[in-house]
Amino acid sequence: MRNVHLTQPEAIFNWHLCWRKICTCLIFIMLIFGSSAFAQNDHEKTFSNPTQFTKTHVENINDLRSLVSSADFISQIKTLTAQLDPVIIAEQNMFNKTAILSMQGNYQDLIQLIAADSHPLSFYHYTLHSEVLLQHQADEKIGRSEFQQSLKALLTSRLAKMPDEELFKSALGWSVPNAEEYLLNVYKSYQDREFIKTDEAINIIVNTQLYRVLADVIPVTTASFALENNKRYVIEPEVMITSPEGIELSATIVRKRNDRQKRPAALQFTIYADVDAHIMTATHAAAHGYVGIIANSRGKRSSTNEITPWEHEGKDATTVIDWISKQTWSDGQVVMYGGSYNGFTQWAAAKYMHPALKTIVPYAAASPITGLPYENNIVLTANYDWAFYVTNNKTLDPSVYNDWQKANQRRQTLYESGRPIVDIDKIDGKPNPWFQKWLSHPSYDAYYQDMLPYQQDYANINIPVLSITGYFDGGQISAVDFLTQHYQFNKNANHTLLIGPYSHFTAQNIPRSHEGNYKLDEVALEKDTEEITFAWFDHVLFNKAKPKLLKDKINYQLMGSNTWQHHPTYQNLNQQGMSFYLGSRADNNGQFTLTTSPETTSGSVTQTVDMTDRTEERNNNHWSVIEEKLNEPNGLVFVSEAFDSPQQFAGTLTGYFSIATNKRDVDIGYNLYEMMPDGKVFHLIHYMSRASYAADMSQRQLLTPGLKTKIPLTNSRMSAKLLNKGSRLVLVLNVNKNADTQVNLGSGKDVNTEVIGDAAEPLSITWFNDSEIHLPISPWKITTD
Repeated sequence: MRNVHLTQPEAIFNWHLCWRKICTCLIFIMLIFGSSAFAQNDHEKTFSNPTQFTKTHVENINDLRSLVSSADFISQIKTLTAQLDPVIIAEQNMFNKTAILSMQGNYQDLIQLIAADSHPLSFYHYTLHSEVLLQHQADEKIGRSEFQQSLKALLTSRLAKMPDEELFKSALGWSVPNAEEYLLNVYKSYQDREFIKTDEAINIIVNTQLYRVLADVIPVTTASFALENNKRYVIEPEVMITSPEGIELSATIVRKRNDRQKRPAALQFTIYADVDAHIMTATHAAAHGYVGIIANSRGKRSSTNEITPWEHEGKDATTVIDWISKQTWSDGQVVMYGGSYNGFTQWAAAKYMHPALKTIVPYAAASPITGLPYENNIVLTANYDWAFYVTNNKTLDPSVYNDWQKANQRRQTLYESGRPIVDIDKIDGKPNPWFQKWLSHPSYDAYYQDMLPYQQDYANINIPVLSITGYFDGGQISAVDFLTQHYQFNKNANHTLLIGPYSHFTAQNIPRSHEGNYKLDEVALEKDTEEITFAWFDHVLFNKAKPKLLKDKINYQLMGSNTWQHHPTYQNLNQQGMSFYLGSRADNNGQFTLTTSPETTSGSVTQTVDMTDRTEERNNNHWSVIEEKLNEPNGLVFVSEAFDSPQQFAGTLTGYFSIATNKRDVDIGYNLYEMMPDGKVFHLIHYMSRASYAADMSQRQLLTPGLKTKIPLTNSRMSAKLLNKGSRLVLVLNVNKNADTQVNLGSGKDVNTEVIGDAAEPLSITWFNDSEIHLPISPWKITTD
């Protein structure tokens, strides 16, 4: 769930826009300021904030535009850039480094840096910007009109020669308005400070220059690429598909021009209605030899029906599949793909298994009960704004995410006040009927069972499935749940998993060099989700070779080994390893032992938690992957013995916790780390679960106060990392109590309506030493792909 916060590329990048919006909308809605790649102590250096920045009160877009157009202000930003340590610049990720070099005017070095990158077209905006300025002897004082005329001439000669695939990948999907909104929030955050830290200075520099480059480049590239695409493709942006029941569904269709061959259709079904993004996505499918189709949920765009998230997507997608199979340009085959909510719509369609549907490729697939807005029956407060975003109008309403400080304040106010989560829209000041509807379904009841494949529905899903997700993807829990249920109810399921060190955004796209402050292995950068998708389609439909990363059913990038590993089943992968137990005796540091054999006598450790104390938070997710030391001030810390040889950790935790509590319910959680020999910790897995639903997500079973109970680990996330010799595993157990989720007070009432007074006496939870936690670790054997 590390991606509750949205990094810069997700917030500004518009490629493909529907994916960016998915990342923005589900649980990943709050922004952070850049993912710097340097050590924590380097943040302590401070700089004077540019004087014109501190003296100008930036409140709106017009203020922002006036400031950024000031030559004096940009001069001060360049002076700030010149003060950065070259070592710090060298350690930055590509997103930051390219912007810094551009701000410095090092255009030749910038072009060479981008050309050497594994995905140079991801930074094509900087390449074009630099090439034009070099044509003018790097004279940034040329007017925008002259700059754009030169850029248009450069593109006119270049685009016509590009093959279809290269043309698509060169197209820039960055959004100038999104960059502008993001920069406005950055400036608001820092403008009242006299001094700023290194990472804050970099954040100002990077986002300022990104906005300036995009404002110069995007208007020209948008028009030039559209002109060239219209020469190559038949683009139908507004096609209406009507079901026999009168449900209207808007669709965008792109086909190769002058193509008489019947072709399979590559379909995305989405609530994120944006015709420009749809054209881009469908064009990529057409470039690969498919008919590209993006269909929208009922009520969106030209549909006159009521907008209804989640509930009818399977039936409506099946209507579209049936319509496609009967078109003159169709060969009768439909494949589906896409991420997050668009991953959910594929599973919803697979519930009905239209014979034309041949395969699905869901990325970071969402599910409303196992991931959004619930995770293991616990409500995620960060999902609140999503309903407004998708239902306020016929397209999308990005304004609901513009004031992310307000969203943070709303969550914090709810947490600190102790009000029930059903009051969240009262705190917000406007009704949120959809969110309230989802709150009324806290169990995996018929509401969800009707919209998702459920139990025996999976037995009928006999088409090949490729699921793609990431260790740092907040939606991983849903993606893996679909996989495990598919195999549980269909012993002959043909379901492949690809997983690596990716976030919700990078799982669906091309990875960046870093995830937070963790530098990815080189082989992890080989994943290009859409290219793998189309290679998979070609494999399924035309018997071409599988994508090279898919050598078995479970394919995972083992962090720290620079290898991809492959395994035949997810279940067997998790069964490898050994069981650990909770030691009950603390050492001098107040830590306990994570033992490989149970203690010979019964023992336990007890926590007491005042659920009314909202000055503390517990079981928080940690947004930095690597931290200088363990930072868990209030959890129970269990540490294993040091490994005497390198170990492979690959899979998820299974087993159970033996607990007793004085309450009728409790939300428990853990953070799992590798503690390296130098004391640094690498965050592997974050977990939370409601005890009353752990055994059965569809039926709440309240606890008996004081009675020892086994609580199974349900839907724990997967990770995979090479553990160093001398490293230890650290398991931090806690009660889940923080502003990112609702707080379970343990009264036994509906948690959504509990008020702080229901907490009564402090929670007492006892963790017994016969708890058995199976960890998927095994001696590391060097293997090669």
